Amino acid sequence: MKEKKKKKNKKPSRFQLLEAKYKEDQKAARDKIRQEPSGWKRFWKWVWYLITFPFKWIWLNIRDWRSAIIFLIVMAVVSCEVWIPYLIGFITWGTDLSKIMFGIGSTCWLFWLGPGTPFLIICIGITIGVKELFNKIEEKKYGKRKIKD
Repeated sequence: MKEKKKKKNKKPSRFQLLEAKYKEDQKAARDKIRQEPSGWKRFWKWVWYLITFPFKWIWLNIRDWRSAIIFLIVMAVVSCEVWIPYLIGFITWGTDLSKIMFGIGSTCWLFWLGPGTPFLIICIGITIGVKELFNKIEEKKYGKRKIKD
């Protein structure tokens, strides 16, 4: 029988250290909130913690250069309903179709950049999902997670 050789990781990767520090910080914040004696103060601290938690998590996941490139690609793909009509408008310059295409592109652009539309949230969510997919593939392929920059 062949035994699988176990790879010894002498020291944890930078990603593992960042993830451990993040979990430790979250546990410390929750413990600090639990120690608050006043019920209302504790309630509002929990509310603040739950509101800020996703933003801190997003900041930790999107701050390396690979994530920025993935974000730009995702943003270009998701916003194709804006730039494709503009492209068609420039190709058919001077015709009635170009005016219609510029109108459609501008309307879509104003809608998606307006308040109340989840354009950036969708882009950030897809970026994080794609990045985690790449990390899982690399983990499967190389046996460890990619180091975050």
